[in-house]
Amino acid sequence: MITWEILFAVFSSLILFFYGIENFSREILAVARGTFATILSKVTERPLLGALLGAAITALIQSSAATTIITANLINTGTLSFIQSLGIIIGSNVGRTVTAQLVAFKMTGFGQILIPAGFLIGIFGRRYRFLGKPLFYFGLVLFSLNLISTALVPFQSDPALIGLITRYSALPLAVLIGFLVTTVVQSSAVTTGLAVILAQQELLTLPQAIPFLLGANIGSTTPTLIASMRMNLHSRRAAVAHFVFNLGGVLLILPFIGPFTGIVMAIGGAEAQMVANAHLTFNLIMAAVFLLFIGQFGKIVERLVPGDEPEILMRTRYLEDGVPDDTHLGFELIQKELGHAHEVTLNLFRAVTAYLSTSREADYQMAERLKNLNSHLDERIERALRTISARQLSDEEATEMVFLVRMSNELERLGYLGVDFGEFFHRAAQNGNGIPADLVQKTKAVYRILDENIVGLGHLFPGIEDKTVAELRARDVELQRAINRHYREQLASLRGRGNIVDSRYLEVLSIIEAANAKVRDLRKLAEQYSYQKKSRPVPISGDGPLALRSPETGSGREEAAGHPTGYRTSGIGAQEGRDDHGRGL
Repeated sequence: MITWEILFAVFSSLILFFYGIENFSREILAVARGTFATILSKVTERPLLGALLGAAITALIQSSAATTIITANLINTGTLSFIQSLGIIIGSNVGRTVTAQLVAFKMTGFGQILIPAGFLIGIFGRRYRFLGKPLFYFGLVLFSLNLISTALVPFQSDPALIGLITRYSALPLAVLIGFLVTTVVQSSAVTTGLAVILAQQELLTLPQAIPFLLGANIGSTTPTLIASMRMNLHSRRAAVAHFVFNLGGVLLILPFIGPFTGIVMAIGGAEAQMVANAHLTFNLIMAAVFLLFIGQFGKIVERLVPGDEPEILMRTRYLEDGVPDDTHLGFELIQKELGHAHEVTLNLFRAVTAYLSTSREADYQMAERLKNLNSHLDERIERALRTISARQLSDEEATEMVFLVRMSNELERLGYLGVDFGEFFHRAAQNGNGIPADLVQKTKAVYRILDENIVGLGHLFPGIEDKTVAELRARDVELQRAINRHYREQLASLRGRGNIVDSRYLEVLSIIEAANAKVRDLRKLAEQYSYQKKSRPVPISGDGPLALRSPETGSGREEAAGHPTGYRTSGIGAQEGRDDHGRGL
């Protein structure tokens, strides 16, 4: 008969177990910090290595949910691709079987040693103090499992409890119970650990335990599914892949559950050990099957979660292998990467204008990811140029390097202005102050000219042709006239109605004007760069040349966020906020 004392003992032990698992995972990840993401992105090009790494990390942090949620987040930030994530997801299922093995081998008794050891290391460990909390919480996990096992000893021969377990251990009810318990407690380690403990106390047999374990496998996918709901398309695909993998594995094994049980029994061991072995064997078999057909598996998931959202990865297009020893070839690759950065910046602005039309959060998040990629490309280009700067360079090569640094910085700042452009409309939508349709149309009309300027700039970027220069100058004048006209209209509207949205719309015009100033600076730099590449003197036109000067420090975002006539820039200077005749705009 179940007494209140025993019930509270089991319940309290479960709480300690939840608390220990959660905090142990958190502490391990805190110790690893950025290393986790770096290792994953480098190793996961090969699915098998990704699976091994996923298994190792899950075994270490004792939570497949933590591994898959972090993986989904890394996809969301562009660190991993969807295809790369599949190996990690498959491997995480193998790694989480460690908890059951620890219980089966009766290693829970080590908890009493690890708790005080972790506590003392955390206080007196000096250089190793960072290991104190992980050891303490891992000891708490083992100790709580030991408490549960001890509390269940009196029920070894309780006919009522044995009858209850027998009644609910038949298929498919047992699978459903395993799924529900794991979903509620958000941890398959709890379900599998309890199954092994019940087997240790002779309350559960291997045939009764296997359906619970299968249900726990499916239930372990719910945290990732929930967490991915607000992530991008490819993160949602990873979460669904986790679910399909676990559900598919269960459906594949169900017709062969009898032979599978026989194989596990043939391996031998005590009842608890066989339950733990069943969990491990099942996940190993399914991992091998899905790794063999990982390409087809990925395509099935893409069909289940359709969409055409491009996958934005934080990677260069031409500099992934570093800078070659040939300086001339290095400059060529950097020029191509600048063209890629220009393409990213243009797509960023277009994602923002798409958000204007649709108000879809996905479009705004796309702009945010493109901004991050823009910054990443600027950092990688500067790193490549720093590598080249350490070499023996001619005067022409040194000048070219300064031009390329300057253009990369200006592109990044232009990207920040694109994000500012989107943030205005995003804030308005979040605050419930929708932008009137007529103002949206006016914005699109003004932006169209800016878009044409950015497109024109990219034809030979970082170089430029004389014909393109003339076209950009003409559109620059056209855009300034349009902006001035809209300023006058909005000021007149404010005098007439005093509408707060109309007032804030002036901010949009200011951002577009600032972005156009950046395009103008980039056009001047490209013009000078092209002349420099042709070994011709830089022409002194009414536009005014951009003089070379010593680098100045400054943050890109702060410089880009202000009024277009007030920027300070590094490297090659710019006469900003002036028209093509040298007059202030």
